[in-house]
This record gives sequence, C-alpha cells and structure tokens, in this order.
Amino acid sequence: MKIIIRTIFLILLFNISSFSQKDSSLLKKTIQKTKFSGNWYLSYKYNLSDNENMFELKRGYLTLKSNLNKYISIRYTQDITLDKEGSDAGNIEIRMKYLYMKLKPFKKGLLINTFAEFGLVHRPFVDFEQKINSYRSQGKMFIEKVGIVNTSDFGIMYGGLLGGKLSKSSQNKVGKHHPGRYGSYTIGVYNGGGYHAVERNNNKTIEGRLTIRPLPNKLTGLQVSYGEIYGKGNNISNKDNFTMSLFAITYENPYYILTSQYYFGKGDYKGEYFDARMVSAKNEGYSIFGELKIPKTPFALFGRYDNFSSNQSNNYFKSGYFGGITYRFLKSKVFVFYENDYFSDKKTGFFELVLEVSF
Repeated sequence: MKIIIRTIFLILLFNISSFSQKDSSLLKKTIQKTKFSGNWYLSYKYNLSDNENMFELKRGYLTLKSNLNKYISIRYTQDITLDKEGSDAGNIEIRMKYLYMKLKPFKKGLLINTFAEFGLVHRPFVDFEQKINSYRSQGKMFIEKVGIVNTSDFGIMYGGLLGGKLSKSSQNKVGKHHPGRYGSYTIGVYNGGGYHAVERNNNKTIEGRLTIRPLPNKLTGLQVSYGEIYGKGNNISNKDNFTMSLFAITYENPYYILTSQYYFGKGDYKGEYFDARMVSAKNEGYSIFGELKIPKTPFALFGRYDNFSSNQSNNYFKSGYFGGITYRFLKSKVFVFYENDYFSDKKTGFFELVLEVSF
C-alpha cells in the first residue's frame, strides 16, 4: 500500500508541470474542494501493577475528504500507530483506516438523506457509538475492546435518516451526527476480518443498525438502537459462526451524555472465540458510559464500566472501569483518568494522561 501511494504521488508530481491550462484549472477546483483533518492521541501512562511508565503515541489519524461533484465524494484516512509486536516493535506503523467513495445520488424525494459507501468503509454500530462517546482517545469502545467487531472493513455500506433532519438548533444541542428526526439506519456487506486483516474464508458478513428517536420534540437526545451481525469468523475453517445482537440506549444534551448497551451472540469477527468442542462460543456483556459537563467551564467528568463473559474453554471473563476529568480547548482536549481491568484471574490498574489534538 505504501509503495502504491508513493508511486501515485510521484506520477502526479512529475506530470503537474505538463498540465494544460484547462487541466490546471480543474486541479485547482478539486484542491479547493478538498479538506484535511487530523486526530492525534498522545499519552503518558503509569502502570501501578508493575511500576512501568511510558510516553506513547496511542493513535494518529490523517484524513483527506474531497467532493468530486454534488453526488460523489471520497475519503482517505491513514491510521498511524506504534507497532508493539515482532521484529518491528517500536516503529511507527501506517495503515489505511478508511478509503472509500461515497455516493449521495438523491437530491429530492424520499431518499434525499441516503448515501452509500464503497471500499474500506465504516461498520454500522461502532461508528454510531463513537459519534456520541467522544473518548476514543481513551481507548476502544466496549464491543471493539472485547474483540467482537472493529470499526471498518472492506465492503459496501448503505445508510440514511428517518423522517428528515432535526432543526439546526436541535442539532446544536444533541449532536450533528446521524441527525434524523426519527432516527437513522445503516446496513453493509463486508469481508468480515476488519481493515487490518486479509480475507481468510469465502464468507461475507452482513451487519446492520437501526436507531429510533422516539420523542424528537420532548426528548430529542434520546435514541434507541439495535445492531445485528450475521456471518462467519475470519478463519480458514469457514466453520466459526459469528452472530451479534446488541441493544443500546443513548441520551445527549448540552450538559451530559449517557449510553448503555447489552450484547449477546456467538463467536467474533476474527474467529477466535470457541469452546472446548471447537464450537463458536456464546458471549454476552454490557457497558455503561457517562459524561457530565460542568456548566460555564471547559471541564467535564467521565467514566465507563464494562462487563463481558464467554463460555470459551478457558472461561474468558473481563470487566473494567475507568473515570477521569477532561479539559477542552479549541477542537482538542486533555484528560487524566484511572482505569482498573480484571481479566480472568489477572488485575491491572493504571493512571493515564492523554492529549487529543484535533484539527
């Protein structure tokens, strides 16, 4: 992938001087419609279990978005992280997180607020949750943290809003993402292994999310969601059944955010959860998150509790909680938190200071 990107860049560089005036004008218009953005998660972590401490690049994202015309746009997002495994451990590694074409073909009628993505695209539920819970820089969302599914994959996704859009004033109060007056939905077909894995079977995974906003006038920020996945784990045996059923209730307003979810299913997207009979393991779990914004200040308090279990042969169990305080500035934030995790018979506890830079 790196070689391909560099080759494309060199071709553009050496041919830019030979563009005709018309081509140059077209290139200029395309550049004017292109937007760059980024997110960097930098941290200092002190582990109470072994007294280790380190500065770290947790994640870095660099995104390019461009509107080719009023119907078609593209997105390119690099995922920059620290390699912690193998002979390259310690090196900064660059992967692709998103690389897709987005179509919005309908400008009027019932399908005006629908879209489709082709390529390395979003997966429905985690993308929805991260638009409400803004603490991805603390760590992964619950359903990704326990290894059931991740954020993006190669495939096709289709989505839209229900009942038109909320008013601008309502969006300013409860969030501008997924602003359907009565809810939103997404459904996709994927390889299944996620953005950092090759396809290891001949199966495709189907994943969908349906969100309802039951009281758009009185409780605008309240949403009830159901997510479903059906397919196989990304395993060469092609026998690992993978199902996910997830119910979630979320609430947003200018003063606080609350989310809760309950999950049950079989297996996982990697094909690693199985029991002593080599049958896909049954799993279940729940998570609760909250953020309280202190009025008239840039400070907020936040916390989350997770609980997950699986009937694997080793009786996998994981629970954990974290809580801290945040200071927001510009589009960025800095926060400190304490996290305690319990994994089977092992406990860990640590403090972490995180700087999230967004531009």
